[in-house]
Amino acid sequence: MVIGANSVGKTAIKAAQAAPVRSSRRGPKVKRVELVDMTSQMAIMTRAGVDIASALESLVRQCTSPPLRSILEEVHESVLGGKSVSEAMAQYSHVFDETYVAAVAAGEASGRLPDVLGQLADLLRNDMRLRNSVRTMLAYPIMLSAVSGIVLLALILFVLPKFADIFADFDAPLPVITQFLITVSSELRTRLWLWGPLILSCLAAAYAFKRSSSGSLMWDRFSLNGPIISKVTRALLIGRVCRLLGIMIDSGVPLLDSLRLARSSVKNSLYKELFVELEEDVMNGRGLSKALLASEFIPGSAGEMVVTAEKTGTLGMVTAMIGLHYEQEGEARLKEFVAFLEPVITVVMGFLVAIIVMSVMLPLFDLSSAAKG
Repeated sequence: MVIGANSVGKTAIKAAQAAPVRSSRRGPKVKRVELVDMTSQMAIMTRAGVDIASALESLVRQCTSPPLRSILEEVHESVLGGKSVSEAMAQYSHVFDETYVAAVAAGEASGRLPDVLGQLADLLRNDMRLRNSVRTMLAYPIMLSAVSGIVLLALILFVLPKFADIFADFDAPLPVITQFLITVSSELRTRLWLWGPLILSCLAAAYAFKRSSSGSLMWDRFSLNGPIISKVTRALLIGRVCRLLGIMIDSGVPLLDSLRLARSSVKNSLYKELFVELEEDVMNGRGLSKALLASEFIPGSAGEMVVTAEKTGTLGMVTAMIGLHYEQEGEARLKEFVAFLEPVITVVMGFLVAIIVMSVMLPLFDLSSAAKG
């Protein structure tokens, strides 16, 4: 744990704080894969002994993305003009966020820039891989739900009315479920102009509520405490935060500043509150143990390991290892969640389709029995 590296910490935090101030130059977004490749190449070249200005010049020549190439050209010019690479990157906070800039600044100040760039590349690459895994794993359940919903809607709006006309010709009493579905179908068909916008308005209102402070807090609480999903989100969040802390501390950023940067990088409001408590405890000399061990969404084993590492001075290494472990655990739990979700969706949709089929078949059986009688 590098708490006494004041000059390194001040340099890193100064560069990070400069990012939002100097980010007046905006441009097209840079793809994450392009940022990962650029960081990896810069790490390789600096490890090979190439100075940072030459490395940037080489990256400009190799870059095939016009937005990123334009940014690298200006960063290169700023470095040639006497600025540090972190100060130059701070002008583009929409590409290089606060944590990225702080880590680069700490690497420059401590003389470990190649190692820091390598760690940042690994972190970004792992984030990208995890996001792609989440999208891939959730693609099938989402597609299954969408297709099943379209089938159900088609049955209610187009198939059921045809049978309703047949039942009306025979003027036979209908089961309750059949009467209910025919009423719903008739209502939707005749007043789609009302129900369509109303449903869309409800969805828009739900989305707006989720984006609000109270809705965001409610979602954050559910994601960390809800059944099944909490195991996934807790593991992924603590994995991401611990890996970030490990990089910051190993780069020479003081613990207090590392906590502040980690807080700014996490979106979950409950985690932000936890990091505020951790910052206050560290400022008051109490260390990390009290808030970590009291938190209901931090695994007890992780809290104990962090506390032990803080006492033994190995906080950077241990938090990085904890982060890697929980990211892998979170991904494994996500696979389990998706494996559980798929049959649940299939069963629910099958049940709904069965209800519609029964609502059609039962009156047909009654009509057939009456005809035979």
